[in-house]
Amino acid sequence: MDPLVVATFAVVILLEIAVPLALGYWIVKRFGLSWRVFGLGALFFIVVQVVHAPLVILTQTPLYLAVLPFGTTAALAVLAVYLGLMAGLFEELGRYLVYRYLFRRQEIPLTRENGLLFGTGWGGVESMIVALLMLSSMASYILLTGDGGAIPLPDDPAVQVQVDALRALTPLDILPGLAERMMTITLHIAWSLLVLAAVVYGRKALLALAVLWHAGVDAAAVYLVQLHGVLVTEGVIFLFAVLALAYILWEWRRMGVRAAA
Repeated sequence: MDPLVVATFAVVILLEIAVPLALGYWIVKRFGLSWRVFGLGALFFIVVQVVHAPLVILTQTPLYLAVLPFGTTAALAVLAVYLGLMAGLFEELGRYLVYRYLFRRQEIPLTRENGLLFGTGWGGVESMIVALLMLSSMASYILLTGDGGAIPLPDDPAVQVQVDALRALTPLDILPGLAERMMTITLHIAWSLLVLAAVVYGRKALLALAVLWHAGVDAAAVYLVQLHGVLVTEGVIFLFAVLALAYILWEWRRMGVRAAA
């Protein structure tokens, strides 16, 4: 067991929880908002996944097997597009319905500030869930790679392969996950503002754009990670995140001008 790997796990887990909370705190204090908006973003991310995740689990394998005769690369491409579209449709339509009906029912203003906080809650809770999953991975690493092994292992080659993979971990294998979470939070904020704009301006085309943008990011991630590995995938997600940040700044100014008019 490498103590540096354990320490990296711990730092990444801590930051994946602390950063979205710190960002939410700053937005709440800076603009005098309510944590309720952050909570709604977190809650409805979970609500959407309760429906989205089981449906994907039930359908992705049959779809992959159905198109596998066309070749593994083609099957992977179809699966990536399918998973991307499912994520885009469920999450962006979920955001739209919350803005369109729940915000107005609870008399929450459809402002850029609330859109920013809502997106932080949406992407933030995903980061926290990933952190909890990583905590499980850290526990497995400690238990299975400690001196002599903290738990007895069955004499199974498949188990030994998993243990060897854990022992081969380095801090550089763990850190990209943290970068991905920060980039994903940025993307969720951008999509939240884009869907908010669809509601505020009454333009369904912006909702469709949010769905397609989200689908494109997820499809690219699924496809690239299988063919080109983590670093290439994270590089592409970084480009999407830069685009998202540029959009956030542009939409922030546009909504500010509109509100002042």
